[in-house]
Amino acid sequence: MKRRHLLLGTTGLLTALAGCNTSTENNGDIPNPNNTTETTPSNSADISISISTSSQPDKLPPIWRNHNIADFQAQFQVETSGNVESVNVSNEKVQIGPDSDQWNDNTVTVQPGQMTPGEQEFTATASSGSNQAQDTAPAVKPTPGNYKVDVIPARNEKMREEISQNSIQDNYIEERGGFVTSDVVFDTYSSHEQLGFNKFGIDLVAYEWRHDNDYTSLAEAQPTEVKNFVDSIGTDTGNPEIEAIKSGEQGISKYPNASGRRDGGSFQLDEFRNAETVGEALDWVHPYLFNWQIIRTDKGPVSTEDALYAPTLERAIEQNTNQGLEVHAWDVETLGHGTGLMYGKNADGSEELRFMETVASPVTATADDQQLHPLIEDSGYLDPANDGFQEYWHPLRFGWEKDEDTSPLGFEDKKRSAVSAFGGMSNSLHAENNPVPGASDTVAPTTEYVVDFTEKLRNFNQNDIKFETLYNQSKVLEKMVMDEDTNHIIYGKTENPQYAVVADDSLVEGVWEDRSGEYDDFSQQILAGA
Repeated sequence: MKRRHLLLGTTGLLTALAGCNTSTENNGDIPNPNNTTETTPSNSADISISISTSSQPDKLPPIWRNHNIADFQAQFQVETSGNVESVNVSNEKVQIGPDSDQWNDNTVTVQPGQMTPGEQEFTATASSGSNQAQDTAPAVKPTPGNYKVDVIPARNEKMREEISQNSIQDNYIEERGGFVTSDVVFDTYSSHEQLGFNKFGIDLVAYEWRHDNDYTSLAEAQPTEVKNFVDSIGTDTGNPEIEAIKSGEQGISKYPNASGRRDGGSFQLDEFRNAETVGEALDWVHPYLFNWQIIRTDKGPVSTEDALYAPTLERAIEQNTNQGLEVHAWDVETLGHGTGLMYGKNADGSEELRFMETVASPVTATADDQQLHPLIEDSGYLDPANDGFQEYWHPLRFGWEKDEDTSPLGFEDKKRSAVSAFGGMSNSLHAENNPVPGASDTVAPTTEYVVDFTEKLRNFNQNDIKFETLYNQSKVLEKMVMDEDTNHIIYGKTENPQYAVVADDSLVEGVWEDRSGEYDDFSQQILAGA
């Protein structure tokens, strides 16, 4: 390793080198900081500076457990001569000056979070007027290949700016909590703030735009099926065909006030607007959507267009009802037949989760229930006696004791399908070449985690878990999937989600294929590979 002095004056770069390189013998991948090449300034009247590494950090631990941060700091000795007016030590991440508490006499301490992983150089710079002198010294930040991830709150200013420019809601960020710093994804595991290498930052509030922007994008791309439908509610459009859909004169889906086989009823705006539950609102707007699709489009309702219908119904309810209903809908693939899931927060603050059907005559329909948007527990997709249960395997059956092998899917494909189902909570629409949860080969949740998440959705209306708890974990999953350069493992349960980075691709493959739960306690895998 070569240490060099650089002397810069007003007339340009002046260098004078003396001495020669000394052969070094490294200990593993850690260079010896004491093997340097000395240099001498060309003019002794000018300023000079030297920096040398006095202490290299220990290898960082894969899991932080009451360690001493001082063991992982680098220290440098800095000497100057001449009339130096300013001095600092820097790398690509930090610049430290004498006014910092990290500078003590001639000793400069650098925190691990201020270093990049692996080998690097720190530059000491002294200045006096237009004269400048520099010197460099090496350091190494040894990091483990496998380690536990500390998920932390981090503002995403780029996404917040996008929201401010595109959201039709002026107070979008404020309505969702401004900036969330406490959540189970943050609180389950914490390491020293100065570690740096194991941090994964996410802006939970801003990341909601990844889902909410689905409607904005579709409204622009397919206005007839999306925006025009939503805007037609509560408006006399002057279009006889649209008004005929509302009156029940056109269409095949029946409104709640229908009577008899030939009477389809009519869309009652006041009933819809004053609905106190999301289910009641859907009773009116869901048939209206199907009738709109069959009359106003060339294709009619199409089961594979669940990603189109979910944000449309969501916006239709939130924009046109009066009781403060909140809706979050997303698409779910059921092996050849698209469906969706729809969360609702009702006027009284209660929460519910429903299936969202994408065809007007579902295979799960019974004489007493159209099954257009049943509560999860009432859906035929989860009733072994229903024809729909036998015809379509639904991802919410993964790991369920009542599941039957009614599909050609193998274990890993079913697991990936389940991950796709809850991964879609945070973003249904993806650019063509973007990775997606479930299909990604760089992010693998353990079987225990997938079974637990799926169970929480399947029994949502009977358990006490909050939707936001699940939604925020979906956001972390989706963001990790977007980072294709890093392998991530998700483990634990939804009450205590854990995250890890692994270097070996085979570990990711092993987690996906794990039937027996070998990888469920993944902390042991991290420590074993340290």
